[in-house]
Amino acid sequence: MLFYPDQRHMLELTTIRRERLLPEEAVGGVEVSEGALVNLRDVVASGTIPSRYVIVEAAEFFNLKQPSDLDELLQVEVGSAVDRGSPLAIRRNKRLLSPVSGVVAYIGDGRIIVQEAPQEIPLEAGLEGQVVSLVQDRGVVIETSGALLQGVWGNNRRTIGVLRLEPEAGLETIEGDQLNVEYRGAIVVTRRPLRETGLLVMEDQGFTGIIAPSMDASLIARALEASGAVMLTEGFGDIRMSNAILNMLNSFAGRQATLDAFLPNRWEARRPEVIINAPRGSARPVRPNPDLTLQVGTQVRLTRPPNAGQVGKVIHLPKTPYLLDNGLRARCAQVELVTGERVMVPLVNLEVFGR
Repeated sequence: MLFYPDQRHMLELTTIRRERLLPEEAVGGVEVSEGALVNLRDVVASGTIPSRYVIVEAAEFFNLKQPSDLDELLQVEVGSAVDRGSPLAIRRNKRLLSPVSGVVAYIGDGRIIVQEAPQEIPLEAGLEGQVVSLVQDRGVVIETSGALLQGVWGNNRRTIGVLRLEPEAGLETIEGDQLNVEYRGAIVVTRRPLRETGLLVMEDQGFTGIIAPSMDASLIARALEASGAVMLTEGFGDIRMSNAILNMLNSFAGRQATLDAFLPNRWEARRPEVIINAPRGSARPVRPNPDLTLQVGTQVRLTRPPNAGQVGKVIHLPKTPYLLDNGLRARCAQVELVTGERVMVPLVNLEVFGR
């Protein structure tokens, strides 16, 4: 019986196709033609997310008996531009502040309606490659070749920067002028689990992103608020980065990379990933095979404790279920780890790096 394991790509050279699309609620258009060559920062589509109207119950806020009493308290008029937090009306020491930035669209019946400023979206290619198809009014599909490493979690940010490895003493030791020269604007790789201090260093010193093996689940909310992109390669907990991943990233240090720290969800099959473009003129490699089956000799990554994150090679595939230490019988593979240790692992706890 064939088994198709999950794939989480770790490929040093492959052909990559990625969609670059405006948000569904955006109104806009495509700015390149099919077949066009694009660079990382080229704008391939642009759009605007229509502004919403925010109703402010001003009379209720001041406990006014008559809505008309609001007129003498107003600090704005229809057409006034307002910033978030600027006063709309004042009564003695009580101030009604605008909840959004925008323009006052209506005043009447005790209400103030503010039309929020529309959000302009210039959609960058994020890849150096060729536009192979257009998605009407939404974006493009770009094909390129290069290295591809997929992670397990991201904070829903995308960035472009030079790939740098953390100093030997760790991410938290980066400070002062050292970063201004080497790390500012970079995507920094740390081999250690990410701590809150690492997120603070990113904000303070100007990284555009961090690639880390793991972090404590209590930091999820903090990471989602971070301005830079954060991608985890192993998962949550206290897991160090595997040597295979670290060595791959180290081999591309100093190269421009695109980090798409996609936040996984149940509706999409995407994974967070980092892409490093191959030099132009390189031979075009084949695309990854999505239908790989598990076989003897396949390189795999273990996804569950006690060997989570370790890499090995399948040396035996028993035809019958194997009795595990917990008393369950499951289909397993015998894997030889890079340390030489041989372990029996349930098939569902294995990933392949793709080919």
